[in-house]
Amino acid sequence: MTKLQRPDALDGLEVAARHGGAASKARLYCAVRPLAVRRARVELEPHAAELVADAVCRSVVNSVPDRVASDGSLVRLVYSTTRRLIDRTDSKSRIGLPAEIEALPERLREVLIMRLIVGLDVDDTAVVLGRTRAQVLVEQHRALATLSAVAAAAAG
Repeated sequence: MTKLQRPDALDGLEVAARHGGAASKARLYCAVRPLAVRRARVELEPHAAELVADAVCRSVVNSVPDRVASDGSLVRLVYSTTRRLIDRTDSKSRIGLPAEIEALPERLREVLIMRLIVGLDVDDTAVVLGRTRAQVLVEQHRALATLSAVAAAAAG
C-alpha cells in the first residue's frame, strides 16, 4: 500500500505558504499535486485528470490564508476538492469505474477507491475520508462482501 507524504510535512508546507511568498506556495502546490493527480486518474482521462489536479492545487493554495487548524487535514481538503471537481467534469472525459463498484453506496465506493485503486493504507484512508481506522476496515469489508455477492449471483 502507498503511504501518503507525512501529514506533518504537509502541515509545515501549509504554514509556510500561509506566511510566506510565492516560493512557499509553489512548494505546497508541488506537494499536493501528486495526490490530486492520483485520485483524478481513477475516473478521468489523463488530460482531464491533469486539468482537475491543477485546479485542485490552485484551490488548495488559495484557501491556505483562510484555513484554520480546526478545518481538518490538508490531505482531506485535497481529496474532497478533487472528488468535487471530478463530479463536475464533463462525462466525455470520464473513463468510469466498473458498474459493480459504481453501484456501491458512496461511502463504500470511496473506501474501495482509496484502498484498492489509489492504494492508500488504512490509516491514510481514514485521514482522507475523515473516518476512523475501524470505520474504514468495516466499510471495506462491506464493500468487498457486496461485490462478492454480486459476482456470485452473476456466476450462479
